[in-house]
Amino acid sequence: MYDFFLGAREEIARNETKFLIAVKRMMPRWVNSVPDSEFLSLATLLNAQGQMAVDAGRRFVSVETGVGASSLAFAYYALKYDGLALSWDSNGEKGSLIRTVCTETMGNVFAKHVDTHWKLIAYDSLSPYLGLPILPEMVSHVDLFFHDSEHTWNTVLGELKSVNQLLVDGAVVALDDANQDYLHTNIAYVNTFRRKLGLPSVSRSKDNVCLPFYQETERFLHANWGEVDYLPDLYKTNVKNDPYFAYYDAEFEIKVELGTERLEKLEHRFDSWRVSNRRDQVSKS
Repeated sequence: MYDFFLGAREEIARNETKFLIAVKRMMPRWVNSVPDSEFLSLATLLNAQGQMAVDAGRRFVSVETGVGASSLAFAYYALKYDGLALSWDSNGEKGSLIRTVCTETMGNVFAKHVDTHWKLIAYDSLSPYLGLPILPEMVSHVDLFFHDSEHTWNTVLGELKSVNQLLVDGAVVALDDANQDYLHTNIAYVNTFRRKLGLPSVSRSKDNVCLPFYQETERFLHANWGEVDYLPDLYKTNVKNDPYFAYYDAEFEIKVELGTERLEKLEHRFDSWRVSNRRDQVSKS
Protein backbone atom coordinates (compact mmCIF):
# COMPACT_ATOMS: atom_id res chain seq x y z
CA MET A 1 0.00 0.00 0.00
CA TYR A 2 2.87 2.40 0.76
CA ASP A 3 5.48 0.70 -1.42
CA PHE A 4 5.78 3.43 -4.05
CA PHE A 5 9.04 3.92 -5.90
CA LEU A 6 10.39 7.23 -4.62
CA GLY A 7 13.88 6.91 -6.02
CA ALA A 8 16.94 4.70 -5.67
CA ARG A 9 18.88 4.84 -2.40
CA GLU A 10 21.48 7.17 -3.91
CA GLU A 11 18.78 9.58 -5.13
CA ILE A 12 17.05 9.56 -1.74
CA ALA A 13 20.35 10.19 0.03
CA ARG A 14 20.86 13.32 -2.07
CA ASN A 15 17.49 14.74 -0.99
CA GLU A 16 16.30 13.00 2.16
CA THR A 17 13.73 15.61 3.14
CA LYS A 18 12.01 15.37 -0.26
CA PHE A 19 11.68 11.61 0.29
CA LEU A 20 10.43 12.02 3.87
CA ILE A 21 7.82 14.61 2.90
CA ALA A 22 6.62 12.33 0.10
CA VAL A 23 6.15 9.50 2.59
CA LYS A 24 4.48 11.82 5.11
CA ARG A 25 1.95 13.01 2.54
CA MET A 26 0.82 9.44 1.95
CA MET A 27 -0.24 9.18 5.59
CA PRO A 28 -3.92 9.36 6.60
CA ARG A 29 -4.97 12.46 8.56
CA TRP A 30 -5.50 10.70 11.91
CA VAL A 31 -1.75 10.03 12.19
CA ASN A 32 -0.60 13.15 10.37
CA SER A 33 -1.12 16.11 12.69
CA VAL A 34 2.33 17.71 12.43
CA PRO A 35 2.74 20.52 9.85
CA ASP A 36 5.29 19.88 7.09
CA SER A 37 7.49 22.74 8.30
CA GLU A 38 7.62 21.30 11.82
CA PHE A 39 8.31 17.84 10.42
CA LEU A 40 11.23 19.19 8.40
CA SER A 41 12.57 21.01 11.47
CA LEU A 42 12.58 17.73 13.38
CA ALA A 43 14.22 15.90 10.49
CA THR A 44 17.00 18.49 10.39
CA LEU A 45 17.59 18.16 14.13
CA LEU A 46 17.56 14.36 14.02
CA ASN A 47 20.05 14.31 11.16
CA ALA A 48 22.43 16.66 12.98
CA GLN A 49 22.16 14.78 16.27
CA GLY A 50 22.65 11.45 14.53
CA GLN A 51 25.87 12.65 12.92
CA MET A 52 27.03 14.12 16.23
CA ALA A 53 26.48 10.79 17.97
CA VAL A 54 28.38 8.87 15.30
CA ASP A 55 31.26 11.37 15.44
CA ALA A 56 31.36 10.90 19.23
CA GLY A 57 31.53 7.13 18.84
CA ARG A 58 28.20 6.29 20.50
CA ARG A 59 24.91 4.89 19.29
CA PHE A 60 22.39 7.53 18.25
CA VAL A 61 19.36 7.42 20.59
CA SER A 62 16.24 9.53 20.10
CA VAL A 63 13.03 9.54 22.14
CA GLU A 64 9.56 10.91 21.41
CA THR A 65 6.22 10.87 23.17
CA GLY A 66 3.24 10.82 20.85
CA VAL A 67 3.37 8.71 17.68
CA GLY A 68 2.49 10.13 14.28
CA ALA A 69 4.11 11.57 11.19
CA SER A 70 7.06 12.70 13.31
CA SER A 71 7.85 9.04 13.94
CA LEU A 72 8.74 8.64 10.26
CA ALA A 73 11.68 11.00 10.76
CA PHE A 74 12.68 9.29 14.01
CA ALA A 75 12.69 5.89 12.32
CA TYR A 76 14.50 7.14 9.20
CA TYR A 77 17.45 8.66 11.04
CA ALA A 78 17.66 5.74 13.44
CA LEU A 79 18.02 3.51 10.37
CA LYS A 80 20.47 5.87 8.68
CA TYR A 81 22.80 6.07 11.69
CA ASP A 82 22.28 2.49 12.98
CA GLY A 83 20.68 4.06 16.02
CA LEU A 84 17.60 3.49 18.13
CA ALA A 85 14.39 5.54 18.22
CA LEU A 86 11.92 4.96 21.06
CA SER A 87 8.35 6.23 20.75
CA TRP A 88 5.68 6.28 23.45
CA ASP A 89 1.96 6.36 22.64
CA SER A 90 -0.95 4.58 24.29
CA ASN A 91 -2.60 4.09 20.87
CA GLY A 92 -1.01 0.91 19.53
CA GLU A 93 -2.96 1.16 16.27
CA LYS A 94 -1.05 4.31 15.30
CA GLY A 95 2.23 2.56 16.02
CA SER A 96 1.23 -0.42 13.91
CA LEU A 97 0.47 1.82 10.93
CA ILE A 98 3.75 3.71 11.34
CA ARG A 99 5.65 0.42 11.41
CA THR A 100 3.94 -0.67 8.18
CA VAL A 101 4.72 2.62 6.43
CA CYS A 102 8.36 2.57 7.57
CA THR A 103 8.85 -1.06 6.54
CA GLU A 104 7.40 -0.56 3.07
CA THR A 105 9.34 2.65 2.39
CA MET A 106 12.57 3.28 4.26
CA GLY A 107 13.08 -0.30 5.44
CA ASN A 108 13.58 -1.32 1.83
CA VAL A 109 15.78 1.71 1.13
CA PHE A 110 18.23 0.78 3.91
CA ALA A 111 17.73 -2.99 3.63
CA LYS A 112 17.33 -3.10 7.42
CA HIS A 113 14.66 -4.41 9.75
CA VAL A 114 12.69 -1.43 11.08
CA ASP A 115 11.93 -3.11 14.42
CA THR A 116 15.63 -3.23 15.21
CA HIS A 117 15.89 0.55 15.06
CA TRP A 118 12.41 1.90 15.91
CA LYS A 119 10.40 0.63 18.86
CA LEU A 120 6.92 1.57 20.03
CA ILE A 121 6.06 1.41 23.72
CA ALA A 122 2.25 1.46 23.65
CA TYR A 123 1.72 2.85 27.13
CA ASP A 124 1.47 6.01 29.21
CA SER A 125 4.72 7.99 28.95
CA LEU A 126 4.77 8.67 32.71
CA SER A 127 4.09 5.14 33.94
CA PRO A 128 6.79 4.10 36.45
CA TYR A 129 6.67 0.57 35.02
CA LEU A 130 6.50 1.12 31.26
CA GLY A 131 6.90 4.85 30.63
CA LEU A 132 9.93 7.09 30.25
CA PRO A 133 11.15 6.12 33.76
CA ILE A 134 12.26 2.75 32.28
CA LEU A 135 14.67 4.46 29.87
CA PRO A 136 17.74 3.65 32.04
CA GLU A 137 16.86 -0.05 31.63
CA MET A 138 16.99 0.33 27.85
CA VAL A 139 19.65 2.94 27.01
CA SER A 140 22.56 4.73 28.67
CA HIS A 141 21.96 8.12 27.04
CA VAL A 142 19.58 10.21 24.89
CA ASP A 143 20.67 12.52 22.05
CA LEU A 144 17.29 14.07 21.27
CA PHE A 145 13.94 14.20 23.07
CA PHE A 146 10.64 15.37 21.52
CA HIS A 147 7.41 15.90 23.48
CA ASP A 148 4.11 15.46 21.62
CA SER A 149 1.88 13.59 24.06
CA GLU A 150 -0.71 15.14 26.40
CA HIS A 151 -0.26 18.89 26.16
CA THR A 152 -0.35 19.90 29.82
CA TRP A 153 2.60 21.29 31.74
CA ASN A 154 2.30 18.56 34.38
CA THR A 155 2.88 15.97 31.64
CA VAL A 156 5.64 17.93 29.90
CA LEU A 157 7.45 18.46 33.21
CA GLY A 158 7.12 14.80 34.17
CA GLU A 159 8.60 13.77 30.83
CA LEU A 160 11.45 16.28 31.09
CA LYS A 161 12.32 15.04 34.57
CA SER A 162 12.27 11.42 33.37
CA VAL A 163 14.62 12.01 30.44
CA ASN A 164 16.83 14.80 31.80
CA GLN A 165 19.46 12.66 33.53
CA LEU A 166 20.09 10.69 30.33
CA LEU A 167 20.58 13.70 28.03
CA VAL A 168 24.12 13.88 26.70
CA ASP A 169 26.13 17.09 26.54
CA GLY A 170 24.84 18.75 23.37
CA ALA A 171 21.48 16.97 23.40
CA VAL A 172 18.37 18.59 21.92
CA VAL A 173 14.99 19.00 23.62
CA ALA A 174 12.02 19.84 21.37
CA LEU A 175 8.31 20.46 21.99
CA ASP A 176 5.17 20.39 19.89
CA ASP A 177 2.38 22.83 20.87
CA ALA A 178 4.90 24.71 22.97
CA ASN A 179 2.60 27.75 22.95
CA GLN A 180 -0.07 26.03 25.09
CA ASP A 181 -0.49 26.98 28.74
CA TYR A 182 -2.62 24.33 30.45
CA LEU A 183 -1.29 23.19 33.81
CA HIS A 184 -3.15 19.94 34.47
CA THR A 185 -6.06 19.57 32.00
CA ASN A 186 -6.17 20.42 28.31
CA ILE A 187 -9.61 22.02 28.35
CA ALA A 188 -9.57 22.68 24.60
CA TYR A 189 -9.15 18.95 23.96
CA VAL A 190 -11.87 18.14 26.51
CA ASN A 191 -14.29 20.59 24.90
CA THR A 192 -13.63 19.16 21.45
CA PHE A 193 -15.04 15.82 22.59
CA ARG A 194 -17.82 17.44 24.63
CA ARG A 195 -18.96 19.21 21.46
CA LYS A 196 -19.01 15.91 19.61
CA LEU A 197 -21.25 14.54 22.36
CA GLY A 198 -23.59 17.51 22.17
CA LEU A 199 -22.52 18.75 25.60
CA PRO A 200 -21.78 22.36 26.57
CA SER A 201 -18.20 23.51 26.93
CA VAL A 202 -16.59 23.68 30.35
CA SER A 203 -14.52 26.61 31.54
CA ARG A 204 -10.89 26.50 32.53
CA SER A 205 -10.35 26.78 36.26
CA LYS A 206 -7.98 29.38 37.67
CA ASP A 207 -5.60 26.68 38.92
CA ASN A 208 -5.20 25.29 35.39
CA VAL A 209 -2.93 28.03 34.06
CA CYS A 210 0.84 28.16 33.63
CA LEU A 211 3.29 30.05 31.48
CA PRO A 212 3.40 28.90 27.83
CA PHE A 213 5.26 25.61 27.72
CA TYR A 214 8.23 27.08 25.85
CA GLN A 215 8.81 29.50 28.73
CA GLU A 216 8.32 26.86 31.42
CA THR A 217 10.65 24.50 29.55
CA GLU A 218 13.37 27.12 29.20
CA ARG A 219 13.15 27.76 32.94
CA PHE A 220 13.47 24.02 33.67
CA LEU A 221 16.43 23.63 31.32
CA HIS A 222 18.28 26.63 32.74
CA ALA A 223 17.82 25.18 36.23
CA ASN A 224 19.50 21.94 35.15
CA TRP A 225 22.05 22.98 32.51
CA GLY A 226 24.76 25.62 32.45
CA GLU A 227 24.22 26.35 28.75
CA VAL A 228 20.83 26.38 27.04
CA ASP A 229 20.76 27.51 23.40
CA TYR A 230 17.44 28.31 21.77
CA LEU A 231 17.57 26.91 18.23
CA PRO A 232 16.34 28.54 15.02
CA ASP A 233 14.25 26.21 12.87
CA LEU A 234 12.57 25.79 9.50
CA TYR A 235 9.13 25.87 11.08
CA LYS A 236 9.37 29.55 11.99
CA THR A 237 10.70 30.42 8.54
CA ASN A 238 8.10 28.45 6.59
CA VAL A 239 4.98 28.22 8.78
CA LYS A 240 3.11 31.03 7.01
CA ASN A 241 3.53 29.27 3.66
CA ASP A 242 3.07 25.71 4.95
CA PRO A 243 0.68 23.85 2.59
CA TYR A 244 -0.42 21.71 5.54
CA PHE A 245 -2.49 24.56 6.99
CA ALA A 246 -4.08 25.37 3.63
CA TYR A 247 -4.97 21.73 3.03
CA TYR A 248 -6.69 21.41 6.41
CA ASP A 249 -7.98 24.99 6.62
CA ALA A 250 -11.57 24.12 7.61
CA GLU A 251 -10.41 21.94 10.47
CA PHE A 252 -7.77 24.47 11.50
CA GLU A 253 -10.35 27.24 11.87
CA ILE A 254 -12.43 25.05 14.20
CA LYS A 255 -9.35 24.06 16.20
CA VAL A 256 -8.51 27.75 16.65
CA GLU A 257 -12.06 28.40 17.85
CA LEU A 258 -11.82 25.55 20.37
CA GLY A 259 -8.29 26.46 21.45
CA THR A 260 -6.45 23.31 20.41
CA GLU A 261 -4.52 25.56 18.02
CA ARG A 262 -3.29 28.98 19.16
CA LEU A 263 -2.93 31.76 16.60
CA GLU A 264 -1.19 33.90 19.20
CA LYS A 265 2.47 32.96 19.45
CA LEU A 266 1.97 30.54 16.53
CA GLU A 267 5.71 30.72 15.88
CA HIS A 268 6.15 28.92 19.21
CA ARG A 269 4.00 25.95 18.22
CA PHE A 270 7.35 24.20 17.82
CA ASP A 271 10.46 25.07 19.80
CA SER A 272 13.79 23.40 20.53
CA TRP A 273 16.91 23.91 22.61
CA ARG A 274 20.43 22.48 22.80
CA VAL A 275 21.72 21.83 26.32
CA SER A 276 25.25 21.40 27.64
CA ASN A 277 27.25 21.60 30.87
CA ARG A 278 24.92 19.83 33.25
CA ARG A 279 24.70 21.81 36.47
CA ASP A 280 25.22 18.87 38.85
CA GLN A 281 28.47 18.11 36.99
CA VAL A 282 29.49 21.77 37.11
CA SER A 283 28.95 21.87 40.87
CA LYS A 284 31.14 18.78 41.37
CA SER A 285 34.04 20.17 39.34
